[in-house]
Amino acid sequence: MRVTIRNVKSKAEEQVTIECVALTPEFEDIRNYCLAKGEYLVGYTDGNVRQMVYYDQILYFEAVGEKVFAYTQNQVYEIKKRLYEIETEMIPYKFIRCSKSFVLCLLKINSMRPALNGRFCAHMKNGEDVIVSRKYVKQVKKAIMEDL
Repeated sequence: MRVTIRNVKSKAEEQVTIECVALTPEFEDIRNYCLAKGEYLVGYTDGNVRQMVYYDQILYFEAVGEKVFAYTQNQVYEIKKRLYEIETEMIPYKFIRCSKSFVLCLLKINSMRPALNGRFCAHMKNGEDVIVSRKYVKQVKKAIMEDL
């Protein structure tokens, strides 16, 4: 593999171009990293320890009662925002609402399969399954197809 780095004059000119025969999981990981690099939310762990949660690490957000949690591969963080605020803020980073209480990252979905009653099940890269409700199936499928 060849890697080329070229200096540009302004921040607006910065870009990453990936040229590949097929979009393998390795190239997909590079793409995800580039899309969300450096962007983060402030999250809190069990002991109210404040930490940066980088967008490229987040698999999905879940609202439970009045609290919102961000799930990464190995950790869960409480986020001090409402789910609708996160949904709006995260659209450019390929996050989408999939049910009343979930916003998931399209780039972290391994596969999707039909479930009962018109719902779908999104199998995430950490092995967890997230249900896509009937109301959101159409727009999630559309977003996945546009992303390919």
